[in-house]
Amino acid sequence: MMMMSSLSGGGGSGGGVGAGGGGRFMTYSSSLSVPPSAPQSPNYSGGLRSQPSVFVEQEKYLSELLAERHKLIPFLPVLPHAYRLLNQEILRVTTLLENATVLSQSGLDHHSPLASGGMFQNARADMNGWASQFPSERSVPSSPGPNWLHSPDSSSGLIAKRTIRVDIPVDSYPNFNFVGRLLGPRGNSLKRVEASTDCRVLIRGRGSIKDPIKEEMMRGKPGYEHLNEPLHILVEAELPIEIVDARLMQAREILDDLLTPMVCFSSFPLPPETI
Repeated sequence: MMMMSSLSGGGGSGGGVGAGGGGRFMTYSSSLSVPPSAPQSPNYSGGLRSQPSVFVEQEKYLSELLAERHKLIPFLPVLPHAYRLLNQEILRVTTLLENATVLSQSGLDHHSPLASGGMFQNARADMNGWASQFPSERSVPSSPGPNWLHSPDSSSGLIAKRTIRVDIPVDSYPNFNFVGRLLGPRGNSLKRVEASTDCRVLIRGRGSIKDPIKEEMMRGKPGYEHLNEPLHILVEAELPIEIVDARLMQAREILDDLLTPMVCFSSFPLPPETI
């Protein structure tokens, strides 16, 4: 599937979105290709690129896209289509990274939450175990909010910054790998939550740092006060006041689903005395 967009007018280009006089066309391929702005890799030869190099460049490209989207937020009322196209590209790249990660593995590695032995509510058995939790690029609405995107006059222009906290039920499931479940393969599950909701998701509290020794060293230092608290998630949004609450609730719903292990019942027959 190919997506072609035309942007006219002056200005520079970045993150795969270009603008130029008379209309400049950018073509995106559905394959795991290196974005037009990405530098050539030394591993590139004869039209083939080594897989690690592709991962690194695509992840760098994704980081650039997320940074550009953050810069674009104050201009949402006047650049709604640019924002929508940028969101679609972010979702496309994160989906490709997830699929390529799974295809590169011979089975599940220890980083995958599926390897922790958990079964999850409302999680369909697709090939990467994660895509069913998030809206695909095709299912993303043409606008991320109400009609404020279609008409600059319908928005107040006010940007609100709000934060909500989502507690992680560690006490109820002490052996469950919540951090792995949230991050997903190569951290792409968390990136998709952010990309689909326009929110920033932060894992905080005890156990939020992978290395226990490093966590103990950082505990009590400025900026790490949260390590004295139970494991939790902070969801931050800096969006137009008309949609900020809806986006926070959308992110919370996705996270609540990720944090709810499904109870598995034994398939073994019950002893005769219990029947």
